[in-house]
Amino acid sequence: MPRLTKDQAQETLRRIGGNGIFIPDFHTLPSEQVAQVLWEADLVKYRKPQTANGSRARYFYEYLARTARKEG
Repeated sequence: MPRLTKDQAQETLRRIGGNGIFIPDFHTLPSEQVAQVLWEADLVKYRKPQTANGSRARYFYEYLARTARKEG
């Protein structure tokens, strides 16, 4: 999976239902948005780490959040 840019991550978060800048906690998302997170993860062929201690949706959402918050 190629790395997403800051702009791509923010746009993906907007499609999920946020504004791309304010990023709510994953556990507060309604099930429709979690389904959208998984759909977006499928588009970029995201796979969670083998040692992951949580869902693929949560890991992808956190990846998007970290990337969207990056400086520069």
